[in-house]
Amino acid sequence: MWNTMLRAAVAGALAAGVLGGCRDTDRSASLGPDSSIGLKLEQTTRSIVAGEIVTVTARTENLLGRDASIRWLAPGGDLQTEQNGRTARVRYDQPGTYTITAQLFADEREVRRDQVTVRVNPLP
Repeated sequence: MWNTMLRAAVAGALAAGVLGGCRDTDRSASLGPDSSIGLKLEQTTRSIVAGEIVTVTARTENLLGRDASIRWLAPGGDLQTEQNGRTARVRYDQPGTYTITAQLFADEREVRRDQVTVRVNPLP
């Protein structure tokens, strides 16, 4: 019973913005009732030359000790992850515009998703 009451209290505090603060804007997609959980991607650059690498870092908030993981999608690129999956390094060999997506999972359920766009220019 106390466990249920504690969960309700924490959920109420999160909804009120008491724990973890509030976000000004949020461009990532919410995929369920965990609207307090945040995911924001930061990329080193928006434009690279074919063969170069772009680094994208996932910033999360309000996970409150949940078992969390990030899955990356980078169609057309060679993807490597670091820092326990929080950083993705993607190399594109062909010119074009590509989207890199991060899916945030909490307790084995996708709760947030965000993406960035990278323009790959041809070699000079």
